[in-house]
Amino acid sequence: MILGTHNSGSSGKLVWWQRPFSFLLNLTSRCQRKSIKQQLSDGVKLFNLQVAFYNGEWHFSHGLCIYKEKLIDSLIAMKAASTIKQPIYFQLYLDKSFFCKQQKERFQQLVNNIKEYLCSEYFVMLSAGVEGSDEFHYKAEKSIDKREHYWTLSWSKAFGKCILDFLPLPLLHAKRYNKTYKQECASRYLMLDFYDI
Repeated sequence: MILGTHNSGSSGKLVWWQRPFSFLLNLTSRCQRKSIKQQLSDGVKLFNLQVAFYNGEWHFSHGLCIYKEKLIDSLIAMKAASTIKQPIYFQLYLDKSFFCKQQKERFQQLVNNIKEYLCSEYFVMLSAGVEGSDEFHYKAEKSIDKREHYWTLSWSKAFGKCILDFLPLPLLHAKRYNKTYKQECASRYLMLDFYDI
């Protein structure tokens, strides 16, 4: 089993004006403890990237949070770490950030540029779309054997065991369920919030 991460870019610092509220924002939105470079060194090979267009550049985001880290820096690091023997895969989603317009046309251009200039046979964008919808800007012909397990309200409604399962607290959810997800995973890739190795 090879680990993947959900909201892979949510470990960094928030943009300056959100930092005074970081405790509350990170409690409900942070899904990873480590940067993408650290995740790569831990052996993570599947990434879920959510982005918003902020101050003229693409930044990682999740819900109310906009992170200081820029998408392009991480894509370059991911491509550099990919090999024919161990490809790196990623999903790219336009976040429904409360503070940023969705910029669907600009996102489509971003997807086109990534496909043309960065992707290769061993650095593969599996899909690109609008977060939380079936609206895809791109879907690769190639798929991989993966399972995705992380906190969502739909998961909570279907499988929640206690009131805590209904709260958007990714760290708590990961602590409660990651061990079970790993034990039960029969797929080659497993995508988690707050992974541990």
